[in-house]
Amino acid sequence: MNEIPDDRIPVDADLSVARIEGDVELCRSPVCLALIAYWQDLAARSDNRPLWRDIQLMDLYKIAHYLVVKDVIGNGEDYINRFWGTAVTEGLGFDGTYTRVTAYKPAQMRRTVQRRYDRLVKTSEPEMVRGFITTMPEQKNLPFELVHLPLWGDGEGVRHIISAYHFGFVWPDDFD
Repeated sequence: MNEIPDDRIPVDADLSVARIEGDVELCRSPVCLALIAYWQDLAARSDNRPLWRDIQLMDLYKIAHYLVVKDVIGNGEDYINRFWGTAVTEGLGFDGTYTRVTAYKPAQMRRTVQRRYDRLVKTSEPEMVRGFITTMPEQKNLPFELVHLPLWGDGEGVRHIISAYHFGFVWPDDFD
């Protein structure tokens, strides 16, 4: 599960037909499904508002290298990576530990990520995306599935985001 394929989709391929995003019910990656199950179990015990303080990364040790945990700064002015798994470093080609989203490069990727987190903080709705990287030239066309899940903490609203990134994952039914 931790290998990044060298056989990426050709640069000129039409990837729009294979991009899926929306409700977490659309997830198929075993990594994303494991995090969703854990999060849903916490949600069931906490009035559908899982708390960061209830997350035990040791409970997720089998998928921890695929995880990222972000702290929300202010009301979503920025986000900082509290935890950044090694499989995410391998997939994206950089270590984002303690990096603010406003420092991400290239700018197109930064804007895409910022909008996605802003929406999650505003709506408190989990989301998934499956497709191919299009905003990072060095990682262009790398297949992935990811899930972003809100976490509450001290203060109002969503204070943290826990995500699973499964690079190299392709769901064959997306191409039917």
